[in-house]
Amino acid sequence: MATKEQFLPPRTRSQLISLPQEFSDEERARDWTLSGEDRAELRKYRTNFRLFLAVQLCAVRLYGRFLQQVQDLSPRIINYLGSQLGLPPSLTIEGPDRKATYSEQRKHFLDSLGFQKFDEQGQAQLETWLEQQARLGMLPEELFQHAEKYLVARRIFLPGPSVLERLIIHICSAVHEQLFAAMFQHLSPDVRQAIDHLLTVPEGEQRSYFYRLKEYPPAATISSLQTYLQRYHTLSATGIAEVAPHGLTPAFLEYLFKLAKRHSTTDLKRFADHKRYALMLGFLLETRKVLLDPL
Repeated sequence: MATKEQFLPPRTRSQLISLPQEFSDEERARDWTLSGEDRAELRKYRTNFRLFLAVQLCAVRLYGRFLQQVQDLSPRIINYLGSQLGLPPSLTIEGPDRKATYSEQRKHFLDSLGFQKFDEQGQAQLETWLEQQARLGMLPEELFQHAEKYLVARRIFLPGPSVLERLIIHICSAVHEQLFAAMFQHLSPDVRQAIDHLLTVPEGEQRSYFYRLKEYPPAATISSLQTYLQRYHTLSATGIAEVAPHGLTPAFLEYLFKLAKRHSTTDLKRFADHKRYALMLGFLLETRKVLLDPL
């Protein structure tokens, strides 16, 4: 697999919404302004609960989730919402006492905002979109953030972070395996042999040539330019310049380059053939581009 089993930090799992601590008046107005319809809807509820419900209304619209850590909201936002409801300044927010009452209110808010549950249809739409983005080389961490925005834009209530994480890992692993296999099939035996040579530690030395390729010359000196030329000629000798990366975007090749650089020669040799050669192909194509720049 090209992805880790988990990539979300523990805080993201426990704190579903990352509340803003610093924001401009324009951002506050953009994200926390109640419409006339919002205010009319909130007037249907008891006065002491309206501020709490106003927060949840805006949170669903903005984040696709209800806000659990209501008391962590900035006082600037709390009082901005309160002023729109004609309420006095307050540093605390009072919520409904009965869970059944709040559950009913949540369902009503989702219906009024046009939000749908993350059901089988919503998951199928997301999976199609995730597959498209994974083929473009988007990293799982990036996919998570964009997936949340994708669902909110389509008014789909977000599932828990771990649900999204597992889905992204599953999609990325499947897509990457397909791409690696296709790349492997397009490599000639000569190029594969040349890659094997780069991953071999020559007799009497401690490092493979792959290790040296990951180290760039530190300055634009004559010796550095000579090093660049030597590395460029070594890469050219592999026949990599003749390899056409069929269906691979520059973003995905850059992703392979970064992924290969994270691993040692020993790590790469442990991978299955199709993954090892695919990572090395992306690494060599991107390295060749870098080496061409100073020439």
